[in-house]
Amino acid sequence: MKIRFRFWSGLILGILFLIGGKSNLVLAQTVGGLNLVVSPLPINLVTEPGSTVSAQLKIKNAGLLPEKIHVSLMKFSAYGDEGNPRLLDRAPGDDYFDWVHFSDNDFTMVANEWKTITMNISVPPNAAFGYYYAVTFSRFNDPTVAGERSTKILGAVASLVLLEVRVPNAVRKIEVTEFSVPKKVFEFLPVNFTIKLLNQGNVHVAPKGNIFISQGDKKDVAILDINDLKGNVLPNSSRIFTSAWSDGFPVYTDKIDNKVVETDRKGNPIQQLNWDFSQIKKLRFGKYTALMLLAYDDGKRDVPIEASLSFWVVPWRILIGVGVVVILLLFGVGQMTYLLYRMIKRK
Repeated sequence: MKIRFRFWSGLILGILFLIGGKSNLVLAQTVGGLNLVVSPLPINLVTEPGSTVSAQLKIKNAGLLPEKIHVSLMKFSAYGDEGNPRLLDRAPGDDYFDWVHFSDNDFTMVANEWKTITMNISVPPNAAFGYYYAVTFSRFNDPTVAGERSTKILGAVASLVLLEVRVPNAVRKIEVTEFSVPKKVFEFLPVNFTIKLLNQGNVHVAPKGNIFISQGDKKDVAILDINDLKGNVLPNSSRIFTSAWSDGFPVYTDKIDNKVVETDRKGNPIQQLNWDFSQIKKLRFGKYTALMLLAYDDGKRDVPIEASLSFWVVPWRILIGVGVVVILLLFGVGQMTYLLYRMIKRK
């Protein structure tokens, strides 16, 4: 049975969009027996007007049978704030499709074979700013069905290519529109931070930075990474990045059964409290301050962005337990003192 995938939904490309992964390989889902691996993901190219730039696209047939593969070209834009791609067919005026030529458009691959395709882009002198390609690999002669908001492809995988043509009037400007936590008081970690960035320029930008957590005079209680995968924010779009502080005792973690994360009826991971007493020194309590420091390259220098917020960690169940123990101890000491006093008085 053939299964149709919407690219923008992220079922096939969910982790490919602008994220610059630590791993160079991404294994596509098996669709109708087609099983492809593409590497690297994504590809960022920078060039000047009137020049030619190339990219090496590697693809592997991870299936059990030979496959005849067809290479085609689409474009993509940002879809939502989560970094998902919205793939689109060529539209009138998209002349930058004509700049691209592949070393092979159709080829046959035996099982477990790697093949390198060269993507050559001949940039004209009047080109400027950013161009966003999606190179798709599919079975030869597999049909495609274009929709109003997306394109469906039967059994395909894509590699995203971001091309920046540098010109003097390029604008790179990032604004922080949100730096938040879901609540102001937490019983236990983790504390999940949300950072929403808006690209007000005309070129994609990949901001990167850290969150520094302190408590009173105690600096750098924790240092968290923001966008360590170097994900890009496309022009005139927003993107949300997240970071979690989970270095504490006890800490909520995903409930795992048979190496699978359990979820509730809404599909959210079920959380359970993990009591690792080897981490008891990391019991968190009190008011904390989170300072976010980001930086991005505006073409001339690194531009810093700063924001801060405060929150509390109050392990009230532990405090209640300690309070009960203290009360019982005080009661016991009082009783012993009273009995001792009675004995002394009788003598």
